[in-house]
Amino acid sequence: MRFDELLTRSDGPAIAEQLAALRRPARYVLEGIHQESRQKYSQFRVDVDEAAQTWSLVRQRDKPVSYRDGVLHEPDDGPIEVPFARSMVPSPVVRMAVPDLMLRWGRSPESFHPILVQHVGEHSILLTFEHHEDPAFRTTLVVDERDGIARRSYEHGEATIITSVRTAQPDEVLPRARFVQPTDWTRPEY
Repeated sequence: MRFDELLTRSDGPAIAEQLAALRRPARYVLEGIHQESRQKYSQFRVDVDEAAQTWSLVRQRDKPVSYRDGVLHEPDDGPIEVPFARSMVPSPVVRMAVPDLMLRWGRSPESFHPILVQHVGEHSILLTFEHHEDPAFRTTLVVDERDGIARRSYEHGEATIITSVRTAQPDEVLPRARFVQPTDWTRPEY
């Protein structure tokens, strides 16, 4: 990965591949907070197994969404057959587990591409993206280089923060998600 130098749109797909190479095949359970404004937020839990091509998303105030056997199960739309990568498009918090599938790498027709990759803290990579039609429109993503999973995403005035990541056994049954209201802001652990 090229650190601390300006990148071009054509560099984006290679960076996405390098981030994908950091991940190890496993079933991951992520918990976090998606914040739309200072006072509007929702908590979530994502259970994703990239190798098995399955995932589920439980959100604090919404109905669960899941993907299994090539079918996306959304409560409002019913079952829809889609490929694994496309199944995550309506669920940006799910893509935190598989950041190379985010729509930010300058691949056609993606509007954003990385312009800067930096180390931050002891084990994190900070990526800055810019919109191809407006260089002042920027977003950021922090990926943990130990597992290739995104921990923080800032875009369109919204923040997604992963507060915990753990591996799960392929046959493990997760307990019902319980969300505890935060009492303070989520401090970064870079």
